[in-house]
Amino acid sequence: MLWLHFTLTMFLCHKLRKPISRNLATMDLSSAKTAVNSIGMPMVGFGTYQMSVQEAETSVAEALKVGFRHIDSAEGYNNEAGTGKALKACGIPREELFISTKVFPGYKGWGAPDKSYEGTIAACEKSLKELQLDYVDLYMIHMPAAASRLEQWKALVELKNRGLAKHIGVSNYDERHLKEIKDAGLPTPQVNQLEFHPICAQAKMIPLLKADAILPVAYSSLATLSTWRTKEGQGGDVSAEKKKEAQTVQAEIAGRLNVPEGKLLLRWGMQRGWAVLTKSTTPSRIASNLELFGFEISEEDMDKLNALDQDAHVAWAQQGLNPQDVDVPLEQ
Repeated sequence: MLWLHFTLTMFLCHKLRKPISRNLATMDLSSAKTAVNSIGMPMVGFGTYQMSVQEAETSVAEALKVGFRHIDSAEGYNNEAGTGKALKACGIPREELFISTKVFPGYKGWGAPDKSYEGTIAACEKSLKELQLDYVDLYMIHMPAAASRLEQWKALVELKNRGLAKHIGVSNYDERHLKEIKDAGLPTPQVNQLEFHPICAQAKMIPLLKADAILPVAYSSLATLSTWRTKEGQGGDVSAEKKKEAQTVQAEIAGRLNVPEGKLLLRWGMQRGWAVLTKSTTPSRIASNLELFGFEISEEDMDKLNALDQDAHVAWAQQGLNPQDVDVPLEQ
């Protein structure tokens, strides 16, 4: 039977002349409705980083209007109230939305005290109030910067048990941080949200995430664009030199496919199996960023983009750190 299955598979691949790509995600990426991962998260989400409360309200409202159903927020963005107003007014059934947010854990390097177990529970309750929701679909620890991070993770487990978070995860966790959770005998995070783009392709983390069935979510997918974070104080200029080769390669491929470079980068992330987060305050661009399903990047072009990896973490350059490298000993 095994021989028959193998023979039939080879025959079909030959007849269809479409070999299975090691780059392509296994889910259906033909439309926004079908591109959903195993926890029901739409593969294209709308992020709210570096938005004011008013910008979050108007931009999230526009994103929902054009078809986004996955909205990503965070306590540390200081704009959840704006997102909440948009969610309250949208008229979309709650079960059709996937809303994620993150607790800021504290970081003594910035003078912010570590959150305790109780403080983490309270932070989630405050976020829910500001978002005007009874629960979030995904609640994450924003970075592994607190000595109390295992207590914080225990709090997330409790929040899931209480029904205040359907799924729980982490962000910016490296191998050692995930191992701490495993060594403590605690449930494995369902998601790890990480910086992910062609010059920061997380080569070390991908096999670890797959081994533990942790779903990857990408942020800063557009970091290699020349237009990324160009306003004063946003930090985009710090990485300009590192992005030169990537900009040449992605411009050539995007030109050949007749798509904007931003769409190319988002589609690249999806074809690698990552949920991606878009972000804009411009209505036309918000709508355009959801239109990632009318083209496919070939295996050859995927490999060209994959080859650009430098393990270059640039998203937090403005803050002068890489959160995956933050080394804070666990509290005893």
